[in-house]
Amino acid sequence: MQINAALNAISGGNALKQAVGIALLSQMKDAQASQAAMMLQDFAAAQHPNLGKNLDIRV
Repeated sequence: MQINAALNAISGGNALKQAVGIALLSQMKDAQASQAAMMLQDFAAAQHPNLGKNLDIRV
């Protein structure tokens, strides 16, 4: 969905267009939040099981 279209609908004078635009922005915000949460879960799951448990030091 396009955020610009929703913002244009909100700034319009028609109350119905404003309500629809606000609802669309709310849906897009929720979708982006859920996608970000899913991405963070995927990043956490993809970590190596021994990550951070060993130090590789060369002298």
